[in-house]
Amino acid sequence: MTNAVRLVGAAPAGGQRAVADGMRALAERGEAGVLAVVVATQGSTYRKPGALILLDACGTRAGALSGGCLEGELEAAARTVLDAGAAADVAFDTSGDEDRVFGSGTGCGGSTRVRLLPLPPALSPLRDALLAADERGMALELVLANAPHRVGEGDAQVGADRFAFDIRGAERNDLPVDGDVVRLTVRPAPRILLLGAGPETHPLLRLTRLLGWRVELAEHRPRWARFAEGSGLDALHGEGPDALPSLFANARFDAALVMNHNYLLDARCLTRLAATAIPYVGLLGPVARRDDLMNEIGDDVAARLLPRLHAPVGLRLGGEGAEAIALAIVAELQGEFVRRSR
Repeated sequence: MTNAVRLVGAAPAGGQRAVADGMRALAERGEAGVLAVVVATQGSTYRKPGALILLDACGTRAGALSGGCLEGELEAAARTVLDAGAAADVAFDTSGDEDRVFGSGTGCGGSTRVRLLPLPPALSPLRDALLAADERGMALELVLANAPHRVGEGDAQVGADRFAFDIRGAERNDLPVDGDVVRLTVRPAPRILLLGAGPETHPLLRLTRLLGWRVELAEHRPRWARFAEGSGLDALHGEGPDALPSLFANARFDAALVMNHNYLLDARCLTRLAATAIPYVGLLGPVARRDDLMNEIGDDVAARLLPRLHAPVGLRLGGEGAEAIALAIVAELQGEFVRRSR
């Protein structure tokens, strides 16, 4: 495996990573928290089943249930859970005419059921499971009991590891939860590999970090690697294209972006990517350059790459400069990731 240099992000991450980071911070300070999990929805709702919101005694810490109209009620329910030390269910219904006048006033026309699960400050299997899933880049499989006297009991699976918790969030040692349950999958943050850096790298990393994605950079040229400094990169691989097979063999990537600003380096990276199963390959540069590169790598290699090649990379949003390029790339990737999750 290549020697990756871990870098400190310039700003807090968003998305599910913000929930994991908030959990770590609470645990380090010895403070309890509440994890709100959307378990069911009907009609038009802001969040869908599997969405997570982290709360503490001061209110919402990471995530959102709505555009702000339901958070006050959610925070009040979370404080009740913190005081009681036991899980609870809470329902939000914005589907009726009464809600427009006497309720939240959103007019969204949907209902959401949320399970509020306590996170004890000391031992918390649920917190351990979420942090393990975040660190390994793996999906978290949640099984939560629905029976009224068992609300709060659950099992969290990360790979082969099982984390069982009771209604107070403490460790549970009996058999897995069964019977009347809700099953949810919390998918890992997308993981992206940048092959090469340039002026668009810094705004690209700021946007991806805001979304909570994991981004690594393979860049062996020190001058070009400086474009990524202080912008929230998760790892820097300082070897050249010949080391890519080792990196691909030891890590999972949802997308790879070829952005070397160098024709021959791009050709070498594309050749290496053709031998992988990475489902999205983006190539920076105009159409004529793409066609030249396809001729450069040969018909056989190009044939393995073309079904998943996005070139020029990014949506055609218009605009000029590095920031517009970064926005177009992130917008296309977001659409790709959403389509895959359906």
